[in-house]
Amino acid sequence: MRYVFLIIFCIYSGFSYAEPLKIADKAVFDVELAQKPEELQKGLMFVKTLPENRGMIFDLRAFPKASMWMKNTYVPLDMLFVDCAFRVVDIYAQAEPLSLKKISSSKDFCYVVELLGGSAQKYNLSVGDEIYFNPLM
Repeated sequence: MRYVFLIIFCIYSGFSYAEPLKIADKAVFDVELAQKPEELQKGLMFVKTLPENRGMIFDLRAFPKASMWMKNTYVPLDMLFVDCAFRVVDIYAQAEPLSLKKISSSKDFCYVVELLGGSAQKYNLSVGDEIYFNPLM
């Protein structure tokens, strides 16, 4: 019965299996990893609600200088740009839902972590914070 609930939750929430991502000693989020082209393209599109402790990490090592956007994304997001040494190099806070504006960083990055808008401020996340995410380390 517990497994049925987990499957239903994942389908309902729009998430498949999530792994913990720790940011410095400030916060832990359960995030889904986007690595395949179709995962990177879809991201959090069509997700109507995002629990406070959930998010997504995009592995963009194969796509240097990639840009993000909020097309078909219904919740405001904070985007943390993370370098290959797993340090936050830039933060874009409160991305506007459904916007087609390109969002990127002037700094080199390998990953983007998307969290519910306001998370960066709430948890005092800042440039220089180290992230820990076992599937990529």
